[in-house]
Amino acid sequence: MLTYIVIFVFLIILVVLVMYLVHTYAAPKKIEEIERMIDNGQTKLAMKKLNSILEKDDRNAYAHYFMAKAYSKEGNSQYAIVEYRQVLKLGRFDSKIKEVEIRTELAAHYKIRKNLEEAKKEYLILTKIDPSNYNNYYELGLMFYNSGITEKAAGFFKKSVASNSQHGMSHYYLGQIHLKNGLHQDAKQMFLNSIKVDPTAHRSHYFLGVVLRQQGDYEWAIKEFDIAQKDDELKVKCFLAKGMCYVEKGQHPKAIQEFERGLKFARKGSDAEFNLRYFMADCQEKMRDLHSAIANWEKIIKVNPRFKDVPDKLQKYSEFRQDDSIKDFLIVGLSQFEHKCRKIAESMDLKILDVEIISDTEIELIVIDSGGKWRNTRQMNKIIRVIRRTDSIPESFLRKLHEGMKLKNATRIVIITTGDFPQKTIDYANTRPIELLGKSELITLLKKV
Repeated sequence: MLTYIVIFVFLIILVVLVMYLVHTYAAPKKIEEIERMIDNGQTKLAMKKLNSILEKDDRNAYAHYFMAKAYSKEGNSQYAIVEYRQVLKLGRFDSKIKEVEIRTELAAHYKIRKNLEEAKKEYLILTKIDPSNYNNYYELGLMFYNSGITEKAAGFFKKSVASNSQHGMSHYYLGQIHLKNGLHQDAKQMFLNSIKVDPTAHRSHYFLGVVLRQQGDYEWAIKEFDIAQKDDELKVKCFLAKGMCYVEKGQHPKAIQEFERGLKFARKGSDAEFNLRYFMADCQEKMRDLHSAIANWEKIIKVNPRFKDVPDKLQKYSEFRQDDSIKDFLIVGLSQFEHKCRKIAESMDLKILDVEIISDTEIELIVIDSGGKWRNTRQMNKIIRVIRRTDSIPESFLRKLHEGMKLKNATRIVIITTGDFPQKTIDYANTRPIELLGKSELITLLKKV
């Protein structure tokens, strides 16, 4: 009997010893072999061996962990998530299976699956268990920023910068948030910080240019746009932005030059092309190169009939497109414009007493009737204001002219314009000694000339 007991105890010790040896040497070697298979891309074979292990022991954390790695290698985020969650559920962490790594991988797969709420939860846990890692704060900031929750995003980006002042993208997004909130000086500093970290950060150069333009520092802004345009995705935007800087400086020929350069790279039929043409036409209109302006508006309206106020622009210049007399009137130089104004007054049987050039689009003449049977009667002055712009004449313009009539000993005002008259302006003129002559009347007068 004693012999059987000794044999039984010996067998138990032998089994325990075998299990220990298997657990200590054989199992790890098998897992290491599976890990090498996954690293070498032999994921199918690795998963077959892992399934064999899990059939015997479903609570084997290593098997679940490497199964997750295999699914990740194959790009199967759905099943990788299941396996990583199982590892977290088992909670057996050691030098090989680390909670930080598992949650980082899990968060990344949630992002791939567009499950941002679960990804946020993982990153929030990571900020607790790995508070020194700036990337966790950055990822949270990015998700809140893309969701439009900029206040929370800013808080996480600030924590990211506090953990790693050399993370350029955190500075960049803080700059974006400040820019959206109208904090231009703060935005400027953040973009400068981003550029200091990475001088090739083209987007930071571009948005620094945007801030500088809004601050009126056009020369510096143009330099930043020059750097940013090395990025193909920003190239067209940079040409447009540089053009707008020149527009705001009143340098329309240089603006047109930038818009033309942008058109070489803009995709046909895109909003970028239409914006470049629109602002180029605006410059050309101001320079009275109306042929070119109209050509650009027509190219826009051909593809996009409702783009901004292009239909209104073309309507305003409808006579220009059809009648050579008004076309010449709109584009001639200042001396010829003055000459035509004098001829218009003479065609109205008026004698010119004085001419004042207000601008290259506006001239005022003081006149009296040149004929009539009451030659010895003292005649009162008339004011003729000729305007070759296409904008509407506001009531306030008439009001100001009317108030100055007495100073010029005038009893009547005649407004001649290539623009139009809103109803409020017409109503004001109807109750006062003011005559309004629009485009059709101007065409008639020009034909007389």
